[in-house]
Amino acid sequence: MAIAKGNIVPQAILFDLDETLTDRMPSIVRYAERFHRDFTAYLAPTEVSSIVDALLAANVRGYRPRAEVVRDFAQRLPWRTVPEIAGLRTHWETWFPRSVVARTGLAATLSALHAQGIRLGSVTNGEVPFQAPKIAQLAITQYLSTVVISEAVQVQKPDPRIFAHALAQLGCRAADTWFVGDHPVNDVLGAAAVGLRAIWLTGVCPWPTDYPEAQWQIATLEDIVELVDSERKHAT
Repeated sequence: MAIAKGNIVPQAILFDLDETLTDRMPSIVRYAERFHRDFTAYLAPTEVSSIVDALLAANVRGYRPRAEVVRDFAQRLPWRTVPEIAGLRTHWETWFPRSVVARTGLAATLSALHAQGIRLGSVTNGEVPFQAPKIAQLAITQYLSTVVISEAVQVQKPDPRIFAHALAQLGCRAADTWFVGDHPVNDVLGAAAVGLRAIWLTGVCPWPTDYPEAQWQIATLEDIVELVDSERKHAT
């Protein structure tokens, strides 16, 4: 975690959703447990761990088209009777968002920041019916002043317009706002290009070697509270 010259206590902090506010691995395990229960009659004897492995191999961190993911996933499972792909896709789209697990420290972090009067929000790429239930599942709506989903505004990160939309919703300037995310290009470089302080959550995506390493880095969500506290001390 870095402390820069010209410290600024943020008026607002925006967060990416997938793999920043959520934790991918336990989310996939929870969904695999649900899938195992719902498709027992179709599956040959198999363990939940095998379903997890199939999901991990097919999903590629969520950056493949969903139809491809479902077909790949289905081909990796031992079936007695193969269900229709459309039914598998409906199951994934219905139940995975409701299976997401919060990243460690999420509620405590948002609660602490909210208590300090910092406006909070989330900016995520994806479809509204798939992303909005994740926010509900995390039970964090009471902390968020805005949730911007790319489908709803017809523009995706790292396009500057999606960040500008979130700032307008918050009523904050980019210079007074931080952005926290795991994806180097979509989150960190995208937010920095708009003038937000972009903070990289490490340990999820590797940093691309053709870009200078992120100035601001955290290993856990709780580090954000520590960083705000440090900035506040420097400002007084």
